Amino acid sequence: MSSAANPPPAPTFRHWLRVELVRELKLGALFLAAGLGVVFAASRLSERFDAAWTRLNRQLTYVALEQHPVALLDTFATRLAHTEYGWGLFSWTEPCNVTAARGRLRADFPEFLGLDRHGAPIAVRSPLRKRAPDHDARAAQFLERHRQLEARRFARLYPTENPLDLPDPTNRLARIVTKALGLPDAALHVVRTLVGGGVAGILLFSGVLALAAVALWQSRRPARRVLKLLLVPFLASALVWVAIGLMSVSAALFGAFTVNTSALAVLGGAPLLYLAAKAPLRLAEDLLFKPKPWDGVERRKNRGPAPGPGGTAPPVGGA
Repeated sequence: MSSAANPPPAPTFRHWLRVELVRELKLGALFLAAGLGVVFAASRLSERFDAAWTRLNRQLTYVALEQHPVALLDTFATRLAHTEYGWGLFSWTEPCNVTAARGRLRADFPEFLGLDRHGAPIAVRSPLRKRAPDHDARAAQFLERHRQLEARRFARLYPTENPLDLPDPTNRLARIVTKALGLPDAALHVVRTLVGGGVAGILLFSGVLALAAVALWQSRRPARRVLKLLLVPFLASALVWVAIGLMSVSAALFGAFTVNTSALAVLGGAPLLYLAAKAPLRLAEDLLFKPKPWDGVERRKNRGPAPGPGGTAPPVGGA
C-alpha cells in the first residue's frame, strides 16, 4: 500500500546516463567482435570479399570527408544560387529547372546553336556536317521546344541565358522569390549526390535517420508528432558528426594496421549513436518535468474547524 502511494523516484539524468553508457558500450563491443569475426571468416571464404570490403570503407571515408552535413548544405545552396528556375515542370527529376532544360535541348538538337534576332533557328555550319534530310522538321521541333521553354521562364528577371551574370541589386533581390520553385530540384540534387557516393553513404544516412526517428518517437518531448518529424533531420545531422568522430578516432588508433577502419567503427559505434540521440532528449525531459523543491511554506488555505454533526464546511476564504 505504501509503495503504491509513494512510487520510487525516477532516476536522475546522471544515473540514467551512466547506466545507459555501460550498456551501450557492452553492446558496441559485442557488435565489434561479431563484425571482426564476420570479416575474418568472409575474407577466408571468398577471394572477392577483400576488394568489396575495401571499397565499402573507402566509400564511408569519402562520405565523412566530402558528404558531411555542411558539404551537403553547401551543395544545396550552390544548386539554388547557380540555377535559373521557371514555373514550368520541365522534368520530374529536375522540376522547374530552366538551366537543365536548356542543356537537354542542346543535347537533343546539337545541330542548332539557338535563335537569331528574327526568331529563326541558327544551324551549326561546318564542312564536316552535312544538311540532314529532315533538317526543316527538326528545326520546327527545336523552335517549338525553345518557345515552350521561354514561355515558362521569368524573362524579366533573367534577361540573359547566363545565370551567373549579375544584374542590378533590385533584380537580384527579386530573383530570390524564384528560388522557392527550385527547392524540390535542389533537394533531389542532394539525393543524387548521396546516391552517387555509393551504397555506404545511403546506409549511413538511412541508419542515422532511423536512429533519430526512433529516439524522438520514444521521447515525451516534443509532444507533438509534427515537431518530432521536423526535428528528425536536424538530429540525424548531429548523429552524422558523431559517426564521423568515431571514424576519425578509429583511423587515428588503428590506421597503422589497416586502412579499413571506417565500417567497423560505425558498426561498433551504432549503440553509442543511439545513446547520443537519446541523451539530449532525456536531459530536456528532466529539465522540463523536474519538480520544484518545497521551500517549507505551507500555502494551503485553512478551512477552519471541522463542522459538527449535520453541519457543512464553510467555503474557502469565508462566506
